[in-house]
Amino acid sequence: QAADHRPLLFRPSPAPCGRARAATMTMQYAKLDGKDAKASLPGDGFYPEHRRRNYEMCMVFRCKTSKFVKFDEGDAPISDFQQPGSLIDPDPEALKTMQMWKQRREAILKILENCGLRLFCYHSRDRDEIIVKIGAPPQKLRDTAARLKYKLKLKYQYLNAYAEYRHDYPGRVVSHIYQTHTQDDYPDSDAIFRTLDKINLVHHMITSKDKDCAGIPVGDYMLRGDLKAYFPLHEVNPLAEMRANTRAWFLMPEDFANKFHDYFGDRISFYFLFMSFYWRWLVPLAIFGVFLQVIDLLAHSPDNITAIPFCILMSVWSTFLPYFWRRQEAKYAVGWGSLDLVDTLERCRPEHYGDMRLNPVTSQVEPHFDFKQRLKFYALSATTMTFTAAITVALVLLLCLLRHRLPGGVPGGLWGFQIFMAAFVEVANYLLTKLAQKLTQLENHRTQSEHETHQLSKVMVLKFVCSYCVLYYAAFFKQHQYLFGTKMQCWRDDCLLDLQWQLGIFLVFRIIVQNFFEVLAPKVKMWWRSLYVDSRQGAANQSVTSMLHSMIHNHTSIELANMSQAEQQSKKDHYDYFANFDDTLLTHGFTTFFAVASPWVCLAALFSCLLEMAIKMRSLFDNHQRPLPYRARNNEPWSTAFDIYGVLAASTNITLLIFTSKEYQTWTFTEKLVLFIYLEHMIILARLALKVIFPEIPRNVELLQLKQDTMVHRCLENIKVEPNEDFSMFRDQRASNIQVFDQDFLDREDGSEEKEPEFDFEGSMKTLLKGMKEESARLLSLKG
Repeated sequence: QAADHRPLLFRPSPAPCGRARAATMTMQYAKLDGKDAKASLPGDGFYPEHRRRNYEMCMVFRCKTSKFVKFDEGDAPISDFQQPGSLIDPDPEALKTMQMWKQRREAILKILENCGLRLFCYHSRDRDEIIVKIGAPPQKLRDTAARLKYKLKLKYQYLNAYAEYRHDYPGRVVSHIYQTHTQDDYPDSDAIFRTLDKINLVHHMITSKDKDCAGIPVGDYMLRGDLKAYFPLHEVNPLAEMRANTRAWFLMPEDFANKFHDYFGDRISFYFLFMSFYWRWLVPLAIFGVFLQVIDLLAHSPDNITAIPFCILMSVWSTFLPYFWRRQEAKYAVGWGSLDLVDTLERCRPEHYGDMRLNPVTSQVEPHFDFKQRLKFYALSATTMTFTAAITVALVLLLCLLRHRLPGGVPGGLWGFQIFMAAFVEVANYLLTKLAQKLTQLENHRTQSEHETHQLSKVMVLKFVCSYCVLYYAAFFKQHQYLFGTKMQCWRDDCLLDLQWQLGIFLVFRIIVQNFFEVLAPKVKMWWRSLYVDSRQGAANQSVTSMLHSMIHNHTSIELANMSQAEQQSKKDHYDYFANFDDTLLTHGFTTFFAVASPWVCLAALFSCLLEMAIKMRSLFDNHQRPLPYRARNNEPWSTAFDIYGVLAASTNITLLIFTSKEYQTWTFTEKLVLFIYLEHMIILARLALKVIFPEIPRNVELLQLKQDTMVHRCLENIKVEPNEDFSMFRDQRASNIQVFDQDFLDREDGSEEKEPEFDFEGSMKTLLKGMKEESARLLSLKG
């Protein structure tokens, strides 16, 4: 880096953290040269050669409305990207805005400093932003982990279990059981925390309102625009190691999967593990599908005898896939300590609004949105989705009608129409996704998980109608039918052949377009952001060819020149977990719903899965900020979505084979219906038998979980297991003096103790007289 653009150190006031300060905290931004910066910042995570990492999170605050205005410049040097005298005085409105940003920023930094966090602040390259790195000292990490009962990984001899962190006390030392994540012979006091753990703990200190936490509403500040970015910092060496191991991206061996999990957390790791599991399951299906496709080509139609076994295979495959994935998921969950993860109360979404009320669980004031008000938006969503689905189906049928009514046919013939239909579906899916997002935002759900679940339900319904309605029409309703008075015709009078080509074009078009935008979208954004900088350097007069060359080859040297690593990361996009699984689910539907009519799509789906893994993994490493490592036990609600698609795929393939294939053309409708019900019930019974033979959580996983729980309990409570041996034969034989009673005189029904007998002369005489009278009466009765 150039000497004029070294980071600026944040120097807090000398008062101890945690005390109330009467005076306003003053922040001094002192310029450091290269040697002093490295000497005074040991292990700050900024320079990769330092081994120690003291900062985990990063905040980026807005400082100026534009990098070309003057505000708090002082003696700061002029950037290489600014011409001398180019800074202008801000207008009154901009000056007021920047002063407001400064006040809020100083208030946030003061709160963070008061709760004991480490801060390192410096200006961005263009001095229009202030970047703040945040970390916590080891003792702060330990105190917070003990307060949260945060689970840490134990050593290998303790079965690699996860146990809550506890402080050492006299007579109870447990710190030795936790695994240290360092290669040093004398590890630091925070070596028991992985970087993943530190990020979770520091994030809790920043956002929570618990004791000794800052309670900063990060989402609210980002929503208002005061805070520009908030993300965990990348680690140079682990990231480079994972990026270089390309083969492990696809195979996801256990060692790489554990490293990947320790870097990105549960949710993202489960997604890529599912993709690795998915393509392995596609391999035998793709091989068998290619073999059947050759037979279909020789028979000039997919409607032949080979469709029967492939239909049954696909129905079983699509139904069993989510179930066996859950078993695989449980094996990783027990190794990551999330199998016994329980649901906890989530924080409110920053976008959640409502009347401010006291939360009965947390006793904190938060927005409350009445369920009766939400019912109105539920009704609006249902009405809008119904109307949109009807419009989508009408447009698809209209396009099918135009194909047959246009004079001279559609340009490009049948293939041209099918490519146009595929483009229409992709554009419509994009618009429907935006509509689902808007409807879900109107429903104003409290937590992020509720928001994503309701958004998924809307996206599934709308995209199902848009993506598959033309395929269902071609499969079940097009043969020898009329549409608005026009007779529909299939290619070679075989609608299964028509369906085969339409499905293939849908999938191929989706693979090309989706991955094209996945690769180019980040580069286009970086190129677009660099246009303004280039124009200041005279690059506005570049030719279109040179601009495109820079965009395609990702030449962003001007955009990222002299930027620190944290600033470069702040320019990247957030990782969208929802969009990745949404794309996979839609492609899975194309693969399984009508596979009996087009067996070769399984090979295309296998290629798409591998290509998607490579692109998304590369994009995660290079083009996105490091996401927060959210805890998760599984892939829900996406596993349930794949379950639903599996049932639909099995039903669709069986229906397609029985009711539209020529193999059962001579059967009556009753016979076809009986066969359909029989096959459906056989698949259901096979699923039930599978649950009995192969439990959803494998038995060895349950056993390991029980062993880990026992081990954790013994370690935390200092319970030593003594050998159970009988040493009585080595002792002296002595006479036994144990007294044996005739009865249990301690056992009384009323629970009271037995009273001592007392002498009562008067009572004894009364009892004697009463007995004599009763006996005299009995004798007189006998004589009479």
